[in-house]
Amino acid sequence: MSEEKLRAAVAEWTAGLPPVAARVRLFEQVRDFRYVYPSSRDPVHVLETRCGSGSGKHYLLGELFRLLGLNVRHMLCTHRFNESLIGFPEHLQAILQKNEVVDLYDYLQIQVDGEWIDVDATWPLPLREYGFPVTDEWDGVSSMLLSVVADETLVVRGDPERMKEEMLSKLTPRQRQLRKQFLEELSKWVNELL
Repeated sequence: MSEEKLRAAVAEWTAGLPPVAARVRLFEQVRDFRYVYPSSRDPVHVLETRCGSGSGKHYLLGELFRLLGLNVRHMLCTHRFNESLIGFPEHLQAILQKNEVVDLYDYLQIQVDGEWIDVDATWPLPLREYGFPVTDEWDGVSSMLLSVVADETLVVRGDPERMKEEMLSKLTPRQRQLRKQFLEELSKWVNELL
């Protein structure tokens, strides 16, 4: 049943489009889902609610790309919100001034003409006007700039959710708490902007 819903979305969103335009359309659809943290990472739930965290949006987009016949791999990178180019409001800046906030960031790579290219659908397009790094015009064949400054990048082997949870468990309890607090406040702020 769940794969049927994913197949139906692919059919609806890509009807009559050539392959490159179809992958661009899938990206744009998922990119523009609301960013919400915490939220389900289940691809069908993300599709039905049209919202998700970066993880959930990329888990969905990966499944949709696979249904188009693309080779997909999930990627994780570590980053620090302190190094972000986003102009955070004062209450988020206050957290960053006192603490280093480490995060694990999900994105995808798809194989195009034998090369792996980066795809990042984290932020919806309307956030671009607030200084968020959003890809608004993707050609479907080139890597996008990631929304974060990556420290370390890893290709996910196996279940991306399990690997992310394992990596998060290696953070100190304080780092995990700061990350959770920051992401919850970030999600509230983002949804106030929209």
